Amino acid sequence: MLFDLRSGKRRRVVQVVFSFLALIFAVGFIGFGIGGDVSIDPAELFGGGSGEASSTYDEQIENAEQALAEDPEDERALLNLAEYRYLAGRESIGFDEETGQTEVTDEARSEIDQALDAWETYLASDPKKPDVSTADQMVQAYFLIGDFGGAAAAQEVIADQDDSVQNLYSLAYYRLADLDLAAGRKAADEAIAAASGSERKQLEKALGQLETQVAAEKKRIAQQATGGQAAGEEALQDPFGGLGDGGELAPPPTP
Repeated sequence: MLFDLRSGKRRRVVQVVFSFLALIFAVGFIGFGIGGDVSIDPAELFGGGSGEASSTYDEQIENAEQALAEDPEDERALLNLAEYRYLAGRESIGFDEETGQTEVTDEARSEIDQALDAWETYLASDPKKPDVSTADQMVQAYFLIGDFGGAAAAQEVIADQDDSVQNLYSLAYYRLADLDLAAGRKAADEAIAAASGSERKQLEKALGQLETQVAAEKKRIAQQATGGQAAGEEALQDPFGGLGDGGELAPPPTP
């Protein structure tokens, strides 16, 4: 599910949605005993910038683009371009420490889009073992623009190479955030199967609650969609509706 962040109203809606999603993700990791040392700090994770353009990574970006001009299929250059475009975009994220609001500026969106273009070109080359370090950055990049399906696809690259409980839980989270109940339940079942003892029970409870919330939201969206164009537009902008209380944009914690 991809959000258009060009309007101020939609940016605010995405802040509300992200706040809710990060909350339920944190509940799974902290409230249910998974990754108890995790802290959620959007300023730290996403750079806490002023929203201004940064030239910190210009040289690395230029080197990667030059390498690609010579060889468009250079996998390392594509990975470098994805990484440094993402980092440049992260530095351009606007963050207000007083209000706790994080905003994807036009500059940040441009850099992130180019990072994702490089990543998708890299994946299209069908690498034998996709780079999980860059995949992890791309999970965050997709998350920043509200593309939970993209985040799930990047997270799946990670989980395919390391099917830890945490990675499978993250995959389930992004699939469910994309309102894909079938794929979300499949990943949730895999995460639960990989867990043991009390951790398994905690996961079952956390993921069960999340599935229930997502199922209810899908039903709400379907009901609104039958109410006319205005309701359909509202559903598009705010897929989680009243489930979020608003507030700060907090990314999902990394265990």
